[in-house]
Amino acid sequence: MPVQPTVPSDPSVSAIDEAALVAALSHGELAVAIHTAGPPASAAALSTDQIRALAVTGIALLGLAEARRIGDESRLVNVAYCTKARDDASADVRAEVAAHHRIWGTWRQEQTAIDLAHRPSSQRTVTG
Repeated sequence: MPVQPTVPSDPSVSAIDEAALVAALSHGELAVAIHTAGPPASAAALSTDQIRALAVTGIALLGLAEARRIGDESRLVNVAYCTKARDDASADVRAEVAAHHRIWGTWRQEQTAIDLAHRPSSQRTVTG
């Protein structure tokens, strides 16, 4: 069954505008938007268009600025976690783990969103 945005589309926003919006997102922002929309359990079977629909839904629910803020926060949490764990294997990373779970829910949910975000991201063309 195709994934459809759960928020009614604005008739003034065309499919081209939606594609441009998704293309303008960083990989992390795209993962946040997909996660917010709530990918189905059978996420691996989604088409690129269905993944883009999830991203558009996530942005409609969060707003672009909030998706960017959460993406930035997630990146900072991951950097802090990795830095502490790298420097001291017995470091207390409970705050970083709690922040991660607040953002993503579980490690699996984060990985699913990242994996899905990779598919539209990998189809971007590099110019210049």
